[in-house]
Amino acid sequence: MDPDNISLDNLTKSFEYFKCASEIDNCEDLDRLKTIAKCYCKLYYKQQETLSLIGVPNGEQNNNI
Repeated sequence: MDPDNISLDNLTKSFEYFKCASEIDNCEDLDRLKTIAKCYCKLYYKQQETLSLIGVPNGEQNNNI
């Protein structure tokens, strides 16, 4: 998976992503990197659960949220 293949249309979210990406790129603590990856993965799945509960069908999510 290549994060460069994912586009962010919202400038604020793009800026926040680059801040996080920079922090990850500069991190040398493998355990911290693992924790970050697990948190983002779990947050993604939680977002999917939440969108399902509020009635947003898969594939029709607003990427600018």
